[in-house]
Amino acid sequence: MKHIVITMAREYASGGSEIARMVADELGIPLYNKELITIAAKKSGLTEEAIAASENQRSGSLIYSLYMMGNTLPLADQVYILQSNVIKELAEKESCIILGRCGDYVLRDRDNVLRTFVFAPLEQRIAFAKSRPGAKDMADRLWETTLAKHDRARASYYNYYTENRWGEAKNYDLCLNAALSRETCAQMIVDAARAMQARL
Repeated sequence: MKHIVITMAREYASGGSEIARMVADELGIPLYNKELITIAAKKSGLTEEAIAASENQRSGSLIYSLYMMGNTLPLADQVYILQSNVIKELAEKESCIILGRCGDYVLRDRDNVLRTFVFAPLEQRIAFAKSRPGAKDMADRLWETTLAKHDRARASYYNYYTENRWGEAKNYDLCLNAALSRETCAQMIVDAARAMQARL
C-alpha cells in the first residue's frame, strides 16, 4: 500500500498542533513541524534561528534584504524553497504529517496527500492561548489582537508563495472545526487518511 502524507494548516491557537500529534500517534507516523527547521538548517548551512525568524515573512522585507545584500534571493525566499524541497523529499520516502509551511501547496501534484485545515471559534482560541505554559496575562481583547496578528502573518506568507488563499475551503480536503473536540477532529483525519490510503 502506498504511503500517505497529511498536511495541516491551522488558525493560531486552534489546537491544530495537538490534533496533528494525536493523528501521528494513532497512525504511527512522524510529525514534522519545528523538525523541518532543523533539517533545513543542516542542509543549507543557515542557522536554525535564521530560518525560524524568516518563517511567515514575505520576501521584500527591508531587514531581510539588508541581511542578504549581494545574494540573489532574500532569506525568506531561500527558506521557502529550502523547506519546500525538504517537504518533497520527506513525502517521497515516508508517510508523515507536515504542519504548516504551505505543505498542501508544495505537494499539490501528489495524489497521496490529504490536505487539512483546522479552525476554531475565537473564544475557544483565546481560552486555549491563555492556558498555554508561559502565556501572558492580558485582557481578551488583547488576545484577540494577538491571534489576528498571527493569522494575518500566516495568511500573508501562504498567499504570497502560493496561487491559493489561506483557509479557503476549496484548497483542502477537510476543514475541521476544533470546537467539535480535538479527539473528534483527529479521528476524522485518521479515518479520511485510511480511506484515502486504501484507494491508492
